[in-house]
Amino acid sequence: MKELRARPSRWTYAIAAVIPVLGCLTAMMLMYRRFPGLPGTLESRVSLDNLTQVVVPGSKDITFAEPGAYAVYYEYRSVVHGTVYASSETPPALACSLTSKATGAEIGVVPDYEESNTYSTRDRERVGVLIRSITIDEPGTYTFSCRHADGSSQPEVVLAVGPNFVWEFFGIVVRSGATLVAGGVALFGSGLVAAVVAIVVAVKRHRSKRVTVAG
Repeated sequence: MKELRARPSRWTYAIAAVIPVLGCLTAMMLMYRRFPGLPGTLESRVSLDNLTQVVVPGSKDITFAEPGAYAVYYEYRSVVHGTVYASSETPPALACSLTSKATGAEIGVVPDYEESNTYSTRDRERVGVLIRSITIDEPGTYTFSCRHADGSSQPEVVLAVGPNFVWEFFGIVVRSGATLVAGGVALFGSGLVAAVVAIVVAVKRHRSKRVTVAG
């Protein structure tokens, strides 16, 4: 009797070659889902168009479309409806509040002044520094009100309320890093699986060359 060991087809190598390609495509898909339009994604998140300017002492209704971290910025250089405002770089003592229009609940406006947390336009027409932090749990319209702590009506200064750029940037970095790691794992894992498959196939093909003859 002649016994021939089963010999893997050469096509098995093609399967091994396809595995890393699939891994690469998976990594690319992860990157595309996280980075479509970067740096535009980052720019859209930190755009000054997302800030609502408020001349204080005064108040204004602001709609927060999403829950999350927001901030109040002191714009010591600013332009509001064509009027130019120029103030001291040091933020004045202010008393600010944020009240829900729907429930009347007051939201904490927490002091958070840090000189390095600034933004500006390219022509420095608008320059702002973060002075307060806000956490919104429920989307909706809120009344933001702010006045000088000593009750004076002058000088008028400009505040801007909107996304907390520090947290927005941090969140984008963290999510991007996680995506890069996931893509790297998918790519490395598929390459490792392909290598194992190729080695196993090669060993089996080598062993299959042995022919046992009994009779």
